[in-house]
Amino acid sequence: MKRFVIEENVFEMFPNLEIGVLSFKNVDNSGTGKADMLESVCKSLCERLASGDEAEGYIKEYSLAMKKFKTKKGAKASIDAMASRIAKGHILGTINPLVDIYNVICLKNLVTCGGEDLDKIEGDMVLCFAKGDEEFIPLGKEQNKPPKEDELIYRDDKGAVVRGWLWREADRTKITENTKNALLYMELIDENRKEEFKKIVSELEELVLQELGGQCKATIIDKNNPVCEIG
Repeated sequence: MKRFVIEENVFEMFPNLEIGVLSFKNVDNSGTGKADMLESVCKSLCERLASGDEAEGYIKEYSLAMKKFKTKKGAKASIDAMASRIAKGHILGTINPLVDIYNVICLKNLVTCGGEDLDKIEGDMVLCFAKGDEEFIPLGKEQNKPPKEDELIYRDDKGAVVRGWLWREADRTKITENTKNALLYMELIDENRKEEFKKIVSELEELVLQELGGQCKATIIDKNNPVCEIG
């Protein structure tokens, strides 16, 4: 049985970290993406960023987190990178239905989320500090770009799955239109949003099931419960 694990020393850096872990089985990720949903949420976020509401503060929380550990110079949290483009009037392009859906929920609620093809994860999915020799082929690339020593990464038995914690995903485990079983994981570091976070995780689960079918097992893990099964 595969597991999702947060190593103990990660909580020394981020004591309030919570991760919503969603394991989906038998989804139908074929067909066109969710362009209309993406366009709507991008326009809404652009307006929010211009108006100066709490959106900027939520994004800054993740930006500051990225400065706490070693990673590539200029690396940004995924939500920060997307919001920077959207603030300039850009609309995110569609990738595939499942990726589009989790991006929509991220942008609406301003939390980070990653996604992998669960069948391509080898062994456990672990959030930990890198040794520096883990294999990592970035999304859309072919050359190995291993993480720095002590960089915060997600890894499995084969190598790094995400570098820089919230930054760049591996090509090896990416979600495609052929993905049937998927792992989505949503991160929260703001202890003041814990109750809201439960609703966001549920919102993501419900939207995926509504649009793509299948079944889901959703769990929120933290320092008191740092491990869950993912299939």
